[in-house]
Amino acid sequence: MKKRANRPAEKFSLKCPACSAQYSPGTFTCDRCHAPTVVSINLERLPAPQFLQPELPAPFSQSLWKYFELLPLNDPQWIVSQGEGLTPLINSSRLAKTIGIRILLLKNETVNPTGSFKDRQITLSVSKMHEAGARTVAVVSSGNVAASAASYSAIAGIRCFVFAPSNAPDEKLVQARMYGAVFHKVNTLSSSRIFKLVLKCSERKGWRLLSTTGLYNPYQVEGAKTIAYELVEQAELPDWIIAPVGGGGLLGALWRGFSELKELGLCRRVPRLVGVQSSACTPLVNALSRNLSPAETIASPVEVKPTIAGAIADDVLFDAYTAIPAVRLSGGIALSVTDEQMLQAEKLLAQEAGVFAEPASAATVAALKQLRDSGTVDQADSVCCIVTGSGFKDMASAKKMVSAPPVIEAAEDAFLELE
Repeated sequence: MKKRANRPAEKFSLKCPACSAQYSPGTFTCDRCHAPTVVSINLERLPAPQFLQPELPAPFSQSLWKYFELLPLNDPQWIVSQGEGLTPLINSSRLAKTIGIRILLLKNETVNPTGSFKDRQITLSVSKMHEAGARTVAVVSSGNVAASAASYSAIAGIRCFVFAPSNAPDEKLVQARMYGAVFHKVNTLSSSRIFKLVLKCSERKGWRLLSTTGLYNPYQVEGAKTIAYELVEQAELPDWIIAPVGGGGLLGALWRGFSELKELGLCRRVPRLVGVQSSACTPLVNALSRNLSPAETIASPVEVKPTIAGAIADDVLFDAYTAIPAVRLSGGIALSVTDEQMLQAEKLLAQEAGVFAEPASAATVAALKQLRDSGTVDQADSVCCIVTGSGFKDMASAKKMVSAPPVIEAAEDAFLELE
């Protein structure tokens, strides 16, 4: 039996989300419940409302690492950073009016160094790998995690193997390969199947699994909590926050981030959290509609049908232990949208808010339209959509929504005739 910690470590420990048993920082599974442990920051040691650690060098204090005291890394010397986080929060009055709500905020994660919010998770994950002396990591990803992991691993001098399901967009795969990753597509749509293969082979191959799911390593989802920290600093909290859901790590991290701030007295409530999935792959929607436990959810992979939104097409809700309570305890909801709804939302987001997002990110706007049409979201409500990844990640999908440009003559008359 693994030894439980009698008290939290000086800065953080690990905790079972099911029974609340405390563990030392290296124990990733509860020996009582067999649930994956989650990070528990020792909030009592914080001089609240102090967020910043003044002695951090300027490059780090100008990134999400300004929240160093709330992240599970003991020594800043191991930080691997590219200035990620601190992304813009856009108040899109035009798009709000089109959809029919009072306030629409867009958390624009497309401006992160590799183009997605995954940089938040990976900067911490690679920093932890750097701290542990890892030399080779293995990643299972449809693209965004692959690109981010390859980029940050390159900075740290860590070799990076990437394994992608067969539906991963080529643009994302090129990005990861440019950073020097050793890349392989696997002939399956099932992320969980690839994870199992990588886990089975990791010990023999000397790989450290670098993912953004807490199911296998609780530290690798923690960086996404910083979105919640930033939202509290940037604006009055909205009534609703809508996030795309693949494995559920982002949704669970938002809930845990807001819960920490509430415990510190830095926010009064947790907004209602909405998880949106592709209709081609709905493990969270399925779990909530059938009232499944997290353990039952993880043990019940769903069918993955073809979809343009590979970033949210995980057949298993890997972070079920935090994603399910995120919705239930915040009074939120989970729903799905079609490929066509995502494409229409992608175009709307670009043309009315000036944000170019990939389909999985635009799913948040598609979900908002659906919730507004059904009356779930009221006209007087305020909503924040987390726009998780850039449209440059999937140009093939974007091309479906625009026609080829006409060719005109290089003559004055041709220009003057334009309307």
